[in-house]
Amino acid sequence: MNSSDQQMNSITYMEPKLYKAAAKGNINPFNDRLTTSLNELLTPKKNTILHVYLENQRRGSKSTDFVGQIIDKCPQLLLQANTKGETPLHFAARYGHSNAVKVLIDRAKKLAIDPENGPAEEKNMLRMTNEEQDTALHVAARNIQAQVVEILTKEDPEFSYSANVHGETPLYIAANMRFNWRFKRHEENRKKVIDEILSNCKSVEYCGSHGRTALHAAAMHGDHETARKILKSDASLTRRTDDDGWSPLHYAAFFPNLLSGSLTVKVLLEHDVSAAYIVDSEKRTALHLAVVRGNVAAVGAIMKTCPACCELVDSGGRNVLHYAAITLRGALSAMSFPRLIPKFDKLIYEKDNNGNTPLHLFAAFGSYPQKLLLEIILIVF
Repeated sequence: MNSSDQQMNSITYMEPKLYKAAAKGNINPFNDRLTTSLNELLTPKKNTILHVYLENQRRGSKSTDFVGQIIDKCPQLLLQANTKGETPLHFAARYGHSNAVKVLIDRAKKLAIDPENGPAEEKNMLRMTNEEQDTALHVAARNIQAQVVEILTKEDPEFSYSANVHGETPLYIAANMRFNWRFKRHEENRKKVIDEILSNCKSVEYCGSHGRTALHAAAMHGDHETARKILKSDASLTRRTDDDGWSPLHYAAFFPNLLSGSLTVKVLLEHDVSAAYIVDSEKRTALHLAVVRGNVAAVGAIMKTCPACCELVDSGGRNVLHYAAITLRGALSAMSFPRLIPKFDKLIYEKDNNGNTPLHLFAAFGSYPQKLLLEIILIVF
């Protein structure tokens, strides 16, 4: 036997007529087969007839007869995973088949296991992960299937859904997703996903990638509503920093949102004013980052709440006006901050570790006409 024949023999495939029957939810062709062999009907990706049915149904399909009948014939299919470790519940969660999710859970409960000897069968199914360590809830959150999220979280509220291989929990996934104004319904469903997780899960996990949390994600996107909901659940998240030492306030200051303005900054400071004094790995505060980005609204919000934080300098001894002097946005707007915010007056004369004041740096790095430089000096003084 040559190598091509061996490769062909190793590939699993489902008879076309059976595949089509599964896709349409036609139970008749499977009634004639031994129930013990139904779990051996597989596609090349090891998808079972239950996987095939679920991925071929229209979104919002309410028919569940095929799911129940097939599981009754072959209970093994309930937990059987494909090559990616995805169970039928993962598929039902991805495609938003909430009625199918209910049937899968119902059938799992009927395969009762003594709770004293371990979790009931439906709990095992709900907690099963694929190759990326995603549970069905991770999948439902990523695909903003709010109804499925509601069912899953209410069915197993005690379980703490940990992070997948990317470091993402279901809550972080939902908080980090965004849709533009043309997808208003998707955005409404995303917020409902967040509400269901925070309301139903008794032990919420907030972790995200690179050491971030769901609050970092909300702050980065200027989502003050989600930020407020998360802080109501755990106010200590304002002090959680990512792998670079950035707090949620750093993100809110660095990623200005035109629609929400400084609202997210204000929400974060309302819950914890000390967040303004948190420094990252280079000893930069959120105020430093707000100046770099020319985020005047964030600068004003931070200074109004925590005026003394402007005294903090980075690892090079640079204050916020030093940053203003060497950045494009800063040179055009932030050098006028002393006129707008009197507290900045004293920073004009402060020297960094190299002995430079903000005006020294502006003269050296601000590639603008001399006339403009003189005008700004006159504004400052």
